[in-house]
Amino acid sequence: MRIGLKKRLLAYVIDLLIIGLCFGPIVMSKEKDENLMKLRSELNIVNELRANKEYKASEHFERYTVITQQIDQECIIYKVLNIIFILGYFTILPYFWNGQTIGKRVMKIKVMSEEDEKVTIVNYLIRNLINGLGHVILILLFLYLLPNKMYFAVQLILSFIQIILVMTSIYMILYRKDKRGLHDVFSGTKVVSTLEVGGK
Repeated sequence: MRIGLKKRLLAYVIDLLIIGLCFGPIVMSKEKDENLMKLRSELNIVNELRANKEYKASEHFERYTVITQQIDQECIIYKVLNIIFILGYFTILPYFWNGQTIGKRVMKIKVMSEEDEKVTIVNYLIRNLINGLGHVILILLFLYLLPNKMYFAVQLILSFIQIILVMTSIYMILYRKDKRGLHDVFSGTKVVSTLEVGGK
């Protein structure tokens, strides 16, 4: 039986909670970084000055984009670790764990090839690139390549594209007969119940 949105969403929420518990301490330690705190304080001041009309819109935008890019650069190690963690959890783990993450195992669902063949690392990678990993990697690549205004604009465009991809996948899972999202179609996979395929 092809699995609809509800079980997939619950499995994903469980996975996000697990990732949060594992990755949370790293994020919290970074939040106390002196340079990061200074930049965020500066950003608050810039926003307050604009709210009080002490900055023109163009001046505010210039300063805002500079500081936000500096904040992202300050968090570069966290962003790289985030990519590695996502690759490990959503690509390597299901490859070696019968198409499942912890969330999928709890919900008794799994990823399978549409042709009932073994799902490859490439299949899982394509799924994850469409589900958000591609968005994170591209933003990381542009972080040092583009000036502040262009980086800000590209970041907004990529975020909008990612939202469209996610909404398209949700729509497809809800209304396609085979319950396959965009990431399933491009990766040649499907999500099924383990109860019917003899999985755990």
